[in-house]
Amino acid sequence: MGQALAVECHEFEVEGAWVSRFFTGPMVLVAGESGAGKSTGLESQWYAVGLNCTKVMPAVRACERVRLTFQIGTVRWRATRSARSSAGTVEFENLSEPGQPPVRCPVKPGRSGELSAAEFFQDLLGVPRIGTGPGRLTMEDILPWMYIQQTTIAVSYLGGLSPARRRLAGRTLLGAHDAQVEALRSRAERARKEWSAAKGTLEKVLAVRAERGLDELGDLQARQTQWTTEHEETAARARAASAELSKLARQHQSLADQAKATEPAQQAARASADEAEKEARSWARAEGEAEGLYTALRERAADPAACPVCHQKLVTEGLSDEQCRLCKEIDPGRAQRSRQDEERVRQARGQRDRARAARERADAAAAAARLRALQADQAVREAYTRAAEFGRDAVEPQRETVRGLEAAARELAARLEQLAEHLREVDVLRDLERDRDRLEAAKNTAQEEFKSAEEDVSEHVKALVTRWSLFFEERMKATDAQVRSASIDAEDFSPLVNGRPFEAQAVAGAVLVRVNINAMLALRDLMREVPAIRLPGFLMIDSPLSGLGTQGHDRQACETMLRALVDCAIRPDTQGHVQQVICAVNDPLDQPLPAVRQILVDKTGRYIPGLPADQA
Repeated sequence: MGQALAVECHEFEVEGAWVSRFFTGPMVLVAGESGAGKSTGLESQWYAVGLNCTKVMPAVRACERVRLTFQIGTVRWRATRSARSSAGTVEFENLSEPGQPPVRCPVKPGRSGELSAAEFFQDLLGVPRIGTGPGRLTMEDILPWMYIQQTTIAVSYLGGLSPARRRLAGRTLLGAHDAQVEALRSRAERARKEWSAAKGTLEKVLAVRAERGLDELGDLQARQTQWTTEHEETAARARAASAELSKLARQHQSLADQAKATEPAQQAARASADEAEKEARSWARAEGEAEGLYTALRERAADPAACPVCHQKLVTEGLSDEQCRLCKEIDPGRAQRSRQDEERVRQARGQRDRARAARERADAAAAAARLRALQADQAVREAYTRAAEFGRDAVEPQRETVRGLEAAARELAARLEQLAEHLREVDVLRDLERDRDRLEAAKNTAQEEFKSAEEDVSEHVKALVTRWSLFFEERMKATDAQVRSASIDAEDFSPLVNGRPFEAQAVAGAVLVRVNINAMLALRDLMREVPAIRLPGFLMIDSPLSGLGTQGHDRQACETMLRALVDCAIRPDTQGHVQQVICAVNDPLDQPLPAVRQILVDKTGRYIPGLPADQA
């Protein structure tokens, strides 16, 4: 049997004072007329430990706080919670170790791994919190196995818990589905999701490639080999052409340098020609000046018998050498001046002749210099022409060849890069395929391991449920003579009576009540035999006698049911542990029963004492 749970005291803070209801004893009956707050009291016990799945009545909301003292195993606890707000925290005090600080847990699931109050209570009961997210086993799934509510006892099995939640809770409470099996299940599910994601990604990639019409790996690799060869050959040709271009460029530069080298000679020849021409012009001026002087002197020294005005022959007869031919006056120095004039004329002629000769030499030198300048100009033009023709006829064609080859090489390189990208995509595709295959193998392995463990669990569950069914059939036959067979389904733990499921037994009423109660009592019969079962040793039933009257056969059925509940509370398991049973009934016992404690309530003395009449 799982941890034994026993409620000791249920308290309410009303107007600053605590009022109490005590539950000491293996079986406690809360008895009283309808409307006295029995259901309110029972449901609020679960509210006190942090569960919000039960309905909290206005009477509880009228209190300030609600407190529950209980014992789990050998440790006593007290849980305190505000009655005014469904949020907030629950304070758990360890009464067996007074020095321990209280544990405060939020009602709503905490952050960063902080336990909620319900999770803390579940841990105290020793029921593992198996699973994650929506698939986790919670106290809301466990509670219907411990607490049968009045609202559902006559209409739904296990409080309406779904088959999937029944399956998880039942297998866990039977001790068959443990953390190791859950880890295998989680691992198998995680491996399936990872494989499914990898498979989906691969399929998307393949769909995109098919839509784009991309080639297969073999075609891409063959094309890469071909284009690589072409690129290498083109690049080699481009390098050779570039080397040849460099050689031609050097030759072209040499021709340009040679043309440039002729320019100084050209400039020198031009300068020399200019200088020679300048010298020739200078001698031409000197010649002109000498010619003018000579002409003037010669004219001056012309025939003195001629008149300088009319140039007619002067009459010189009878004139001596010392007489002027014009004025016929005696001129003593005339003869000497004539000799001097002749000398100056002679000198002027000589100077003219010398200037003429120098000028002729200068003209010849200038002509020669100009010829040399023209030759130098021709040499420069020819040198630049040769360089230009070499550049046009040799260098430029080679440059165009290099440009074409380099462009072709770049195009091939770009195509290779694009092809390499496609190949990388294919590599990714291959990686995805390998990942998919690896994950599929991991998924299969994980599923096989989980399947093996699940088969073991199923076999163990079937064996336990077979024994549970025997107890269930025995109890059903003891309470209803019309029952021929009864069993518990090993898959979802639903009851079958006379071959019919729970929902087909009756519309509502005592028949379904008996099925609900007997299924849980039979499970507790099994708990006494199998210590590994984790279901806590506690049973709370609101209105176990629902649908039964107080006369005749109904009265007998009521007595039988109460005896069965008392027996469940006092009969120990193989280790001597008993479990508490708490029930709410309308009618008090006619006579006291051993081990049964009654809490009597009515509309004047309700379950929560001390509340004003308008709030109770």
